[in-house]
Amino acid sequence: MALTPNITACLNGCGTIVIEDITGFYNATTNTGGWNNSTTAFKTNAGSPYITEATLSYSLNGGTYTDVNVLTAIQDSIFPHYELYEYAPVDASGNSTLQDGYYNIKLTLVDSDDNTYVTDVDFVVYCNVECCVSKMAANLSFKDCDGCDSQSFDDFMTAYGILQALKAVAQCSGTEQFYKLLTKLQKLCNSSSSTSGGCGCGCS
Repeated sequence: MALTPNITACLNGCGTIVIEDITGFYNATTNTGGWNNSTTAFKTNAGSPYITEATLSYSLNGGTYTDVNVLTAIQDSIFPHYELYEYAPVDASGNSTLQDGYYNIKLTLVDSDDNTYVTDVDFVVYCNVECCVSKMAANLSFKDCDGCDSQSFDDFMTAYGILQALKAVAQCSGTEQFYKLLTKLQKLCNSSSSTSGGCGCGCS
């Protein structure tokens, strides 16, 4: 059976997406698409066929893909599972700029026999809007609440409800609905007086 690459993604502190290769070693019974077998592919030229090209591509909200060469990461890896790439965007001051949204992360491999293997994973991030809602709640505790009939309270309740719906949609991979809910929540966060001055609640 041909190589069947498998990757996974997870958040690290709301500032980094860590992508791992979880393909594992070849096993004739339990993992026939695994690494390091003549019927699949080897990570280096210690065997044949071996990987000659490896590109990790990521796209946010259906936009243009950014490509990263990860061949060295594969060649230097310690199997069976290992970190393939860490996406950690920062600004000039070193602060995280990881955006909320729907990421598609794709791994494309080419071996010495010109066979191409492709796998991808979808991954959602909503750290910034979740942080926004947390700040809304924190700000309410510092304000006088006259029967909780205030614009700040109304904004928080609306934002909290949208956030819960966003989380539910994220779990079942509803891309279009996720976009809609995220956009609504971002607009509310940007316009609400409860969130003026940025998030500032230590999410990253």
